[in-house]
Amino acid sequence: MMMYLDGQINLLLYTEEDKQVVKKEVGLKDSVLEEDIDAVLEWFKKEPHLAEAPIERHLIEKFLVVAKGSREKTKKRIDNFYKYRALAPELIQSRIDALAKPDQKLWTFFRQAIIPKLYDGKRITVVGFSSDASAFDTEVMYRNIILTVDLRLKYDYMFSDIWIVDLNNTGLGHLLRVNPIILQKAVNLYQESVGIRVKHIHCVNAPVFGHHVVNFMKKFVKAKMIDRVIIHDTMESLHKYVPKEYLPKDYGGDMPSLIEFTESLNRDVFNEKIKGELIDYCKLVSDESKRPREKYDEDCMVGSFKKLDFD
Repeated sequence: MMMYLDGQINLLLYTEEDKQVVKKEVGLKDSVLEEDIDAVLEWFKKEPHLAEAPIERHLIEKFLVVAKGSREKTKKRIDNFYKYRALAPELIQSRIDALAKPDQKLWTFFRQAIIPKLYDGKRITVVGFSSDASAFDTEVMYRNIILTVDLRLKYDYMFSDIWIVDLNNTGLGHLLRVNPIILQKAVNLYQESVGIRVKHIHCVNAPVFGHHVVNFMKKFVKAKMIDRVIIHDTMESLHKYVPKEYLPKDYGGDMPSLIEFTESLNRDVFNEKIKGELIDYCKLVSDESKRPREKYDEDCMVGSFKKLDFD
């Protein structure tokens, strides 16, 4: 029987053995961990644009995991994390109003499942979409995804991700409704700050225009991320990479359906304790007006999108 650790939530579970596997993989040593956290915390409190913001020791530890124990890389990741969140209030602060309405469904036009058990130290997330392209909203989608990333930073312990993206029901109408500025902000938040490594992105039920999606994403994410995209023609092909015990039953797995996972996720984020923590995480932003170096230019972050094509 697996012995999960105290203080966890049912959405995100891991054992002490899982934790040690992750630490061993990244070379994080318990003998110097507290010293590393102290050093990063001391740096954080001396940065004028960060000093007023809250930070927890366990959060620093998660960034040390991503940075494979490097203090300097950890500092860079944390600085980016607070900066990019400050520059994306529509993805961070907007959750406060959304969570103020307990009867509201946050997941409507897309579905999301976070598989509770770690698979070989990796967290699996499944995402699917409704067929109504007119309901597709990049801002809402990434607001919700980043909200779940915050939950993971609070409660999870992992080094890398596996994403399963169900492209059934999607069409060119969905792609044309993507807001490129919001997408770039979300990519920066995930790729340049949180920095959880992505082992694979499995695309299932891909439509004929699936290559357009990949070409579009090349404009925003690193090439090595695109190299990790695997398009599956059958569920049997997916099962060669992800065992059935880690998949919703929609995908030939043993877990609850994607809809059931989504409904459970929607209920859980309105739990008073979890909701309070998600709102508290909105305070994890920098004050860019106090940054000692040249003020960050938001225009540089989003780049130029004068022409987008789908060749």
